[in-house]
Amino acid sequence: MKKYIASKFTENPAKTSSTITVILVLLLVVIKSIAVYISGSAAVLSALIDSLSDIGLSLMTLISVQWAMKPADDDHRHGHGKVEGIAALIQAVMLAGGGMFLVMEAIGRFVHPVEMTDHVLTMLFMGASVILSMAIAKVQKAGAHHSESLAVEADSLHYSADVLINGSVLLVVFADYTGLFGHWLDPLSAIGVAGIMARTAYQIVLNAFGMLLDQELPTEIRDQIIAKIRSHPSVLGLHDLRTSKSGTKNLISFDIELSAELSLCAAHDISREIETSLLLDFPNSEIMIHIDPAGDILDSRHQNL
Repeated sequence: MKKYIASKFTENPAKTSSTITVILVLLLVVIKSIAVYISGSAAVLSALIDSLSDIGLSLMTLISVQWAMKPADDDHRHGHGKVEGIAALIQAVMLAGGGMFLVMEAIGRFVHPVEMTDHVLTMLFMGASVILSMAIAKVQKAGAHHSESLAVEADSLHYSADVLINGSVLLVVFADYTGLFGHWLDPLSAIGVAGIMARTAYQIVLNAFGMLLDQELPTEIRDQIIAKIRSHPSVLGLHDLRTSKSGTKNLISFDIELSAELSLCAAHDISREIETSLLLDFPNSEIMIHIDPAGDILDSRHQNL
């Protein structure tokens, strides 16, 4: 089974990590539902609400990853990768909505406190939740790293927060069991969880808008691309470098200046060599290269580098 999962992960890390995540989150929901039933805790309820939203988010991630993998067609010449940005935005809205529900529930618990029960059994269930959350976070982190998928990265962000959420809830149950604090700690913890969900949603929104609005790739990546292009001995100039991301694919376009004495075939061979060199460092990329004679930079797309 381990070898089978490893082979699937190598073949398609985004899809495999999302599938494993959905299975583990379903198990988390069952565990937390039992914990809420036996404890009546607002903090445990907040952890359950978080996991219930996780099911929808992970299913959406799985669907968006599948959709984003569809090849380009006549209506979508750059493919369908940006559906991941849309999915990430929906994830953020769902997280924010879940956080608002928790805040309202916590305020009600401040006004009408609910006594927590069955502390020991609840702590056992929440301890199992922490372990499962750590496993999910590890799977998602690996999936995001190997696939460079925005949807999986968004999933990874809020599952990393889940470890903190479930751990804090476990501590709240323990504190109530020992009588270290009053009943106010339970609803206060729920508000804290809502704050974590809101912060995660904000980070996901930033990443999603970056993709949907064609934000440039990070400066260090652009610098690598520029250095690679300029390293070719025939390149006399470079301008109008544009980069962006669509799903897991990098979109790279630029103009190079070559000697006006070169034949069309020779110039084409040079551009092919540069493209091949770039694909070694950025294999999942779509590269467009425009060739200009040296010194001719008078075009509408010009940006001097």
